[in-house]
Amino acid sequence: MATHALAQSRSSPVTEGESTPCSLPTNPTSSQAVRSVTPEALIGLRDFGSLSLDGAPMQMSPNGDLIALQLRQADPVSNRFCSAVVLVPTDGRSQAHVIDDAGDIERASFDKYGLVGIPLGIPKPPLLRWHPAGRHLAYVKQRGGKAEVWTIRPDGTDRHMLIRSEVDIEALEWSATGETLIFRSRPGLVEARDEIAREGLNGFRYDDRFWPLGGNQPLPTNKVPSIVQAVDIVSATVRPASREEITRIAFPGGEHPAGTRAYARFDADRVAWAIADDPSKFRQPAPLHIRIGAKTFRCLAIACRNVTDIWWLKGGRQLIFATREGASDEKTGLYRWVPGSRLPHRILLTEDALFGCGLGGGKLICAREASLRPRHIVSIRIATGAIETIFDPNPEFAQYRLGRVQRIAWKNSFGIEAFGDLVFPVAYRPGTRFPLVIVQYDSRGFLRGGTADEYPIQLLASHGFAVLSFNKPKAYALHGPPVTYDEYLEMNQKDWIDRRSILSSLETIIDRLDETGVVDPRRVAITGQSDGATTATFALIHSSKFAAAALSTCCEDASMMIGNGEGYRRWYESFGYPLPGDRADAFWSQSSLALHSDKRPVPILIQASEEEYRMALNTFEVLRAKQWPVEMYIYPNEGHVKFQPAHRLAVYRRVLDWLRRTLIDPAVSGGFVPPATPLHPRKERDDL
Repeated sequence: MATHALAQSRSSPVTEGESTPCSLPTNPTSSQAVRSVTPEALIGLRDFGSLSLDGAPMQMSPNGDLIALQLRQADPVSNRFCSAVVLVPTDGRSQAHVIDDAGDIERASFDKYGLVGIPLGIPKPPLLRWHPAGRHLAYVKQRGGKAEVWTIRPDGTDRHMLIRSEVDIEALEWSATGETLIFRSRPGLVEARDEIAREGLNGFRYDDRFWPLGGNQPLPTNKVPSIVQAVDIVSATVRPASREEITRIAFPGGEHPAGTRAYARFDADRVAWAIADDPSKFRQPAPLHIRIGAKTFRCLAIACRNVTDIWWLKGGRQLIFATREGASDEKTGLYRWVPGSRLPHRILLTEDALFGCGLGGGKLICAREASLRPRHIVSIRIATGAIETIFDPNPEFAQYRLGRVQRIAWKNSFGIEAFGDLVFPVAYRPGTRFPLVIVQYDSRGFLRGGTADEYPIQLLASHGFAVLSFNKPKAYALHGPPVTYDEYLEMNQKDWIDRRSILSSLETIIDRLDETGVVDPRRVAITGQSDGATTATFALIHSSKFAAAALSTCCEDASMMIGNGEGYRRWYESFGYPLPGDRADAFWSQSSLALHSDKRPVPILIQASEEEYRMALNTFEVLRAKQWPVEMYIYPNEGHVKFQPAHRLAVYRRVLDWLRRTLIDPAVSGGFVPPATPLHPRKERDDL
């Protein structure tokens, strides 16, 4: 069997590529704010883990004394990233240190619509795994388009590359004995891509293998299987994985019931898990369940209703669990519980994002983000909930003047709760109204640039804008009886009910901010990427409250059902979008801005990737023909999310300059024109 994973002899010298290891901060600055935020300061923040607030941004050693993470830092000048494998002691006293570079930071891809390797744009999630006894750390480096598996001792010695793979390493785990490393990959992709290249010599037949948003050739299909293999860490020989090894990589924390949201096993007699009452229903809360010996029971306390993670304490008599709480799951809770007792004890409830946690030294060690503080690592005392920072990769950020943040919650006209974070202008003065920029669509954690990080919140606040970091409310379909995923999609799409709910939330909060005297309601700009961009164009059609729109992707109209591939088309058809060629003007008039080009023009900025700008062409050309002030910029070699440091810096700078020219300069000169009344007024709720 071809593995496409080439073993490396332990006696061969270690070779290095062009990756540059990141340096750690050496002189933490005072917390006194002395400087204004710059685009370069935001782009140059040191990051670790994925962009999301889920998953595992770091890995704790078996005895809890060290954390391993992959650090990266963007450099717009070279248009590259530095990277480093960093070890962080959990005692809070010792210094973090770099033990190796972490290879190239490459774009991630995803599998959907039956295809493999659809380009995405966010960094590939790091893979780091501790030896069961903590003697080695294994990690994957990307270098020159190939994946390398390395091992190293915690003291930085015995650094060695075990294998080099022609295809991505999708998962990595140690065997129970620590003698081998188990990895999952798709070696068949090499043959599949070679076959596609040969097919191209005679021309490709257009079929459902095409993803026109990402390229002009077919992609491999999900018929290419994932293969699990094992490599001996002494001889570096690669072999097929055993049944036990396949199970171990499929269930790293131990085999557990299907549908579980969280799972923790202390021993054979003490197991805890969180699972929805009906796992077939979409996004339902997952209550806590316990098995002690032969007895299984459920925690009935309200605090146990929506559990996201579980840890057993030493001795196995108590456990810690994490929850998401609030109407929009905006808070994180931590609780201690003796299984069988009546009520759990709350350790902490916070609006900060805590994630990737593990037990170490009698404390809970977590990644944390606060609205005004980038990602860092903290320890949380289980007895008191007291928080201590043990690793801050960006202590310099404390020197910047930041706009203060106010969390706001409200209900829309459907009775659905929403929340957002209002960031005041740095130069805010009571009695002065400021232009408002709405950034979407997730407001948990550090308020950097919204989803996809293209609208720099604090940079805007430092240049005279109020900014609302808007958290998209829970979908309309989740406020009734539980539904399956397919039912969820269909219910939200019917009569565009979920879009109307989101727009109602936006209009409600704009009115409230107008009443407070903080914002100028005539100068409201909405921004958006992906789903947020659809929200923005829907708002321009159905509301008169928006004076400008900045979009990272654009735009919904009938052409998307033709030019984006058959898998894309079938998925949208499955929950209510019309077939190509259908006479569906009534449908598309609700979401296609091109069909509303006779409205008073609203300034629009589109900053699209090379792989997606074609979606915007129909709308762009129609609006431009109608004399709308619309600008579009295309970023080469970018996917759904912009990845390259130079491009991200350019996006930051351009959106700031454009918003100032659109909302601030005309107001100063007296030439500002407020937005128009929509041509087709939004339906009221009782009309639906």
